[in-house]
Amino acid sequence: GDCVRKVLDACSDITDDRKSKRTRKTRTRQVFVKPHEQQMSIAEFRRLLRKDYDVYKCNRGEEELETFPIRNNTTEGSADDERINTPTRRTSPVVYYSKQSDCLRTEMKELFATTIFPKSFQFAEEAFGTGPPDAINLWIGNERSISSMHKDFYHNLFYVCSGQKEFVLNPPADHLFLHEGDFPSATFTPVSRNNNDSEWAVTLDQDDSGCDSPKEVRTKWIEPDITTNESDKFPLLAKSHSMKVPSASKVA
Repeated sequence: GDCVRKVLDACSDITDDRKSKRTRKTRTRQVFVKPHEQQMSIAEFRRLLRKDYDVYKCNRGEEELETFPIRNNTTEGSADDERINTPTRRTSPVVYYSKQSDCLRTEMKELFATTIFPKSFQFAEEAFGTGPPDAINLWIGNERSISSMHKDFYHNLFYVCSGQKEFVLNPPADHLFLHEGDFPSATFTPVSRNNNDSEWAVTLDQDDSGCDSPKEVRTKWIEPDITTNESDKFPLLAKSHSMKVPSASKVA
């Protein structure tokens, strides 16, 4: 899901005249990265989701590279750029369905018309004082599907239809301790190669609405992974009050 990731940025060229060789100096920086979106049938999504889980079970415990290269978001990049910015190689991407804007009652209305999902919860309507829900969204994934720490601006109720979901919650007053930052915004991009491996880079988002050259898009997001011990890097986390809340459901 959306999160702050370390990316590899090619920032300058260095020419060695003695060896007649051009190299590129790189640096790493933190960027807010959104998932790659792709349309497919439900049958194809189900196939990829099961394939992803089978690969994960076989490779559980292996370390994945966390640094992804920035890909030139124009068509003017040279072949040298592509070779220097070699994407992280992964055997299988994390497959996850996630869409806002009332997707279960619009995009998935045939599924919502079944008896699988409740139309509302009376206790929630009374507690929130809002009446029926304004939107009903759907998320589908497996144990590799992880959402980074974020803040929701609306009251919401999470219903686990099948499987298990673990939440890590912090009270609103902890906002000062969660190290929210301002980051360049980017999107995961699949990179075409001559083999069947999945390779990924990130493409920086640009605002083309102005008359001048495109502007960098920036996003405020919580940087640390609060499920790990990063108090040395983010000292204010020691003052936060994280709480794990497991949620499980079974479908007969």
